[in-house]
Order: sequence, then C-alpha cells, then structure tokens
Amino acid sequence: MVPLVLTAALTPIAVALLPRFRSRESKPESSRVAFATRTSSRLPLVGGPILALAIAIGVLFHPDAPLWPLAAVAGFFAFGFIDDLAKTLRGRGIGEGMYFAVIVLLSIAAAILILGRDFHDLGTLTPFALATHLGTDAVVPLGAWYVVLILGTALAAGFSDGMDGLTAGTSTILMTGLWLAAGPVAGVWAGLTAAGAGGALAWNLPSRWAPSARDRPRRARAYIGDSGALMLGATMAIAAIVAGYDLLWPLIAAPLLLEGFSSLIQFKILIPLIRRVVDPRDPDGTPLPHQCFSLPLLAVPLHYHWELLGLDRRSIVFLFWITTLLATVAGVVAVHLSAATALALALSGAVGLAFWLSAMWLRPAFLHVQGDSVSVMHGRPLRLGPIRLYRRLKTIRDRRLAEVALRTEVAGRPKNAYVLSQWIDEVRQP
Repeated sequence: MVPLVLTAALTPIAVALLPRFRSRESKPESSRVAFATRTSSRLPLVGGPILALAIAIGVLFHPDAPLWPLAAVAGFFAFGFIDDLAKTLRGRGIGEGMYFAVIVLLSIAAAILILGRDFHDLGTLTPFALATHLGTDAVVPLGAWYVVLILGTALAAGFSDGMDGLTAGTSTILMTGLWLAAGPVAGVWAGLTAAGAGGALAWNLPSRWAPSARDRPRRARAYIGDSGALMLGATMAIAAIVAGYDLLWPLIAAPLLLEGFSSLIQFKILIPLIRRVVDPRDPDGTPLPHQCFSLPLLAVPLHYHWELLGLDRRSIVFLFWITTLLATVAGVVAVHLSAATALALALSGAVGLAFWLSAMWLRPAFLHVQGDSVSVMHGRPLRLGPIRLYRRLKTIRDRRLAEVALRTEVAGRPKNAYVLSQWIDEVRQP
C-alpha cells in the first residue's frame, strides 16, 4: 500500500509546488494517415518523479523486494526525465531517432543485468518462462527475448502516456494480474508497480477533468510523462521476466504492446521500406505522401487510430482497459487452472488479435448516400445480422456531393481514407 498512498498523496502537492513543470510541446501529427491536426499541450508532468519515488520507497520498505530492478529501470527514468525537462524548457523533446536509439541501449543494458546476475533463474520454475524450456545458459536467445519485451513495453508506455488514464490504468490492471498469477513473493515487484500506477491513476482518470471532445484540451490533474511512462514500461516487463511469466506477457499485455509495435512497424519500418523499394510517385514525378500508402492503421500509435475513427478519448481509454482486463483475466486463469490452461491462453491471445484485426478492418473508408446526405464510414459495407462491420465518422449534407458520389460509383466502395478525403474536398470546391 505504500506506493499507492504516497503517489496519491504527493502528486497534488507536487503539482502545486511545481506549477511550471509542464510540457510546452507543440508538434504536427506526421504519423497520421488522414484528417491530420496539429496539437499543443500544457500537461503537468510531475506524476513521473512522484511515481518513481513512491515505488523506490515501497521497495526499500518491503522485506521480499529485490533491489536490483531499481538499477535496471533507473536509466529509463533518467532519460525520460531529461525528455520531460526539454519539453518544459524549450517546447520540444528529444528527437525520435535519438529517443529510439537510447531506449534500445537501455533495454539491452537491462537484459544484460538480468542475465549477468542470473536473476532470470528466479522464474525458471514456471512453464511460462522461456528459460524453463531453453535452459538458463541460453543467454543469446534469452537476451534477445528480454530486450524485445523490455523495449516493446517501454515504448508502448511512452507513446500512450499523454492520453488520460491509458498508461496508468492498463499498468494497474496488468500488474495486479501478474501479482495474482505469481503470488506475493515472486510477484512482489508486480504488486508494488500496480500500487504505484493505481496512485498515479487517481490523478489521471478520464473523468470530467478529461473532456471527451477531441478538439478540447486535456485537463487531467497530472501526467506521468516520459519519466514515469518509460520507467513503468521497463518495470512491468522486468517484473514479468523475474516472476517467470515472460511468455505470458505478450498475451496479457497485447493491447498495450500494440501501442509501441504499431509505431515501430508502421512508421519506422513500413513507410521507409515502401519509399525505398516501391518509391510511389504522382504522374508529375513528385513523391506520394505516406498517407496514400496501404498501411495497417490510420495513425500510430494505436490510440490515435481509434481517435480518428471518431471515438472520444474516454471511450478509447475504456476500450484499452476492457481488452487488457479480458486478456489478463484469461492469463491468470491459465496459470491457476491447469485443466483450462490451453483454452485460457487461446482466449487471452484472441483478445489481442481481435483488437488488432478490428483496428485494421476499420482503416478503409467509404461513402454512404441517403438522400442529400453523405456519410463517411470506416470499415467495409458489410453486416453480420444486426451487427454493422463499419463505423460512421461524420455526415455531410451536400446534394452535389451525393449526386457525384452516385454518378461516379464512389459510394459504397472502400477506399484509402486519405484519398477519399481528398476526393471529397475536390468535389466540394466552389
């Protein structure tokens, strides 16, 4: 209870004492595929240092908590704090290339610490640890696996920390589930992390302080910033490794991990690869904007994709919470009920897979014409009985647009969302 009480109690005090420690970052959402906007924020970032302090104190006062994970995650906190400080002082954080490179190096260092001190032996008694199956001497594949887990979780937490309650809420759910699966001794770090994240969530809830309208400013009382998010992500992955549930982690944490890997795959791999290999261009020879590419999502990280589909911030956070809770519950059932292990693991994996596939399914857009109104839909114009496999984004009352959409047979045809929005703008020009 120490991290929970300390984080919940000290956060509002820190907000009052440090009123200038707020992000002044303004940046274009260049990773978006359609309907791009420019955002700016004034977010209080004191939640991260308070969260780190509360977890550290909880570790020092807990007799069963090993101290070495503090060293493994200290670099993540320090780097995140430098990034937060840069956003506060100069209005922009560390560049994306440097940011990614440092997180990779910190993840490698954390994996080396785990393997070099044989801390991964603690989890080899469970069938959900890779070391159980490969042996603790297989340092190369184990090291690579641990780097992927730590890197993916840290990046995912870092990308999602700006949306009210997303990182803190999913972390609380995940670490509570891991603590229940591993028990109070092996899962002591999971319990401490869950408590700290829960305290941070108390001041970062998607409530009346966090308006649902996308064009209104965020008003949560405190954010954990990159310092808290990176540290929290690394701590969660290391807790899963030490508890011996690293093979289970990608299943129960799939919704959160997709935040990080969606950005890595789409914006860092697919777009550069398409530009280098295919090199798509307009008829006049100018390079096509990346929004025209056939990409899995409308935007990265994943919560931006759901936002562009018309979900308000509160709904997006609840969507992440619910899917994380379902996957985590199935994972805990798989650990404790051996007769249902296979089925529970399949259900846990199916939750994450359905979350990703539903996002990809809703990427294309099409027009539905009814009288003088044209509705922009996302998905495909299909139904499963009463269930619509598409989502309405907006409705435009424009007789001429409706007539042109029907005459040119654009209506009802799934298209690239960016291309369709450009077509709409061209038709509606006076």
